[in-house]
Amino acid sequence: MGRKMSARFGRIPVAQQRSGLSRRMLYEIAAEHPGLFRKAGSATIVDLEMLDDVLSELPPALIGDQPKEEEKTA
Repeated sequence: MGRKMSARFGRIPVAQQRSGLSRRMLYEIAAEHPGLFRKAGSATIVDLEMLDDVLSELPPALIGDQPKEEEKTA
């Protein structure tokens, strides 16, 4: 059986659904990562592979009583 291929590009609502981020946060990330957004006529499309790469590079969330990295090494 064939493997389902996901689209490389999608409109902003697709990126929101896929990432769980707000439109505003996607624009903030795009401002720091040129090429994440592209224009196709009047539509703004998102390079979903690039978005996945950007999100995978974010630091892990510190939840609850977990010590911060600086405290671990002190």
